Amino acid sequence: MSSSKLPPTLSPKLDLHRIITEKVRSALGTNATSSSPNSEPSVKSLLESAKAKGKQLLTEALILMPKSFVLKTEFLSSTTKENHFKLYKSYVDSFNNISARLDSASRTDAENPNNSEFRRLKLDEQANLNAAKLHELYFNNISDVHSEIRMDSVPYMRLSRDWGTFEAWQFDFRACAMAATEGWAVVYWEPMKQRYVNVVIEGHTNNIPVMGVPVLVIDTFHHAWFRDHPGDKMNYVNAMMREINWNLVEARMAVAEMCNLHQIYMLEPVNNVDTSDKVRLSVSNEPPIAKDQVVDKIKVG
Repeated sequence: MSSSKLPPTLSPKLDLHRIITEKVRSALGTNATSSSPNSEPSVKSLLESAKAKGKQLLTEALILMPKSFVLKTEFLSSTTKENHFKLYKSYVDSFNNISARLDSASRTDAENPNNSEFRRLKLDEQANLNAAKLHELYFNNISDVHSEIRMDSVPYMRLSRDWGTFEAWQFDFRACAMAATEGWAVVYWEPMKQRYVNVVIEGHTNNIPVMGVPVLVIDTFHHAWFRDHPGDKMNYVNAMMREINWNLVEARMAVAEMCNLHQIYMLEPVNNVDTSDKVRLSVSNEPPIAKDQVVDKIKVG
């Protein structure tokens, strides 16, 4: 076949390298034209550039890995536990998906907060991240079937110090759990005041204290309790409080207090210094944690 009979788009001098290069550049979203043939990057360099960009995106994206939990408590059914673990994993998966999408989301549409995909992704990102973290804290600090708290333990002494008595803390924390609807009751270390506070959180983002360090978390969403304690939320709260893992809480307290986060509030510019057992628990007016769970280990004399 002679060259004169070839279609206009083909010729004996067909530059396959140029066509492949242009296709690769087009797929990568780069400019397919160049001022001179010698200035065009090779296919190899373009692919290496794409690989580098891909690594950069993976580096920028925040990724969570779902954890496994074993809940020995008999106050929650196996169905509730299984469904709760699935819900937790959905938060992790959602966060990872949103985090990846944010890497390529346009920042310019944030100028219109009434219709901003960037804004929606940022709000969903934090909600799912908080949900994953709060669930992990909750799963880890409940379900200790041998739970007891000693009077010489750090949690007992700290909570007694900040509420006057340990019983007073119990009533206050249970009140927070009852007051929270679809949310959480959390004991936070408040670094500015150097004390522990009980907090009511609604959803996963509303009323979280700035810089507060969570040391004890109870889930108050209906999915956590209604199936096993229908219409009796207080029974659920009391049950969870009777199986708190106090060793874990103590470890969290130690970490929280060692962080010295209160020092952040002390920083200021130099030129602006101002001188100047497993039975159904009844609803009663007694603390959720039974008397026999408080063990007196203090040596007197």
